[in-house]
Amino acid sequence: YYALGEIRRLKGDLAGAEAALRQAHGLGRMPQPALALIRLAEGNVRAAVAGIRTALRETTWDQWARARLLPAQVEIAIASADHVLARDAADELTGIVLTYTSPALEAGRHQAWGRVLMAEGDAPGAVREFRSAIAGWREVAAPYEVARARALLAKALRAIDDDDEADLELRVARDEFERLGAALDLAAVDMEQEAVAERRRGPSQARKTFMFTDIVGSTNLAEVLGNESWERLLSWHDDLLRGLITRRGGEIVHSTGDGFFVAFDSAEQGIASARSIQQALAEHRHESGVALSVRIGLHAAEANRRGGDYSGVGVHTAARVTALAGAGEILATAETLAEAGDVVSETPREKSLKGVTVPVRVASVTWA
Repeated sequence: YYALGEIRRLKGDLAGAEAALRQAHGLGRMPQPALALIRLAEGNVRAAVAGIRTALRETTWDQWARARLLPAQVEIAIASADHVLARDAADELTGIVLTYTSPALEAGRHQAWGRVLMAEGDAPGAVREFRSAIAGWREVAAPYEVARARALLAKALRAIDDDDEADLELRVARDEFERLGAALDLAAVDMEQEAVAERRRGPSQARKTFMFTDIVGSTNLAEVLGNESWERLLSWHDDLLRGLITRRGGEIVHSTGDGFFVAFDSAEQGIASARSIQQALAEHRHESGVALSVRIGLHAAEANRRGGDYSGVGVHTAARVTALAGAGEILATAETLAEAGDVVSETPREKSLKGVTVPVRVASVTWA
């Protein structure tokens, strides 16, 4: 069942993979690291971090079991921007490999270190590690792992401006993923190729309504609740907001740690999403007594788009507007309100924003 879960995960059937892993768990097999990697593929980084951390905490004496978990911890830690944890995991994996020699473990060690060095900005060092990983995976006849190492190598090569070699590695990796039916990796490679093509074309202009959300007093809450309870609350918060945002057509650009950076095609969608978030949090607060407060800022503007990211003064303005908002408040710029049409709000007031030369008119949007 665990093997079946892994195969389904790599083929992109995340629901089927999770069902198989639950069967494996019921029969006594730990569902990690596959379950944590499913959460990572779903974009739920916090749940992935919690899952792999718990698995390692429960697996202290079995070095072979830890060796299977540590490469996933490296990948997940880097996704959560915890480079120190990623390096610690790679160090531990190295110690296990030196004690229990295995060609596959050695290849995994090189791949883990390649990820760490790439995250730390040492692209030349990452290139060397990924090449060693490819050689090791070839030795044990693991075509999927060879393709994954090639895709990672392509990114490292691109970081040192060796675009021709990077294109070759990525193309070979894509062909192998397609042959194996590795849907998740195939989609990731296609996104990478599209992002490369966009970078070569240069940034495009897009008019969007940008929204930032932020949990008010998150540091104090984390201190009061403790790490585990805080992580559970954050996971609940992330799942709730992610669902409400996507339901209104929002594009989650990335997580900001205690919130989200989101782009909407229209101001109306952005304000509707912000209102639904505040209403859902208020309802939860009324039912459970948990006082989780979120501030939200919105600004409609032109911005530069590169791949799936946005930049420019408009994005900066949206972030600064959010910083002005109070707990449980939706603060929108006059541009956003004008584009949204019939919106109940306070009278706009003029505010100076740090890093923005021209004062911005903002108003609090009624949502209750």
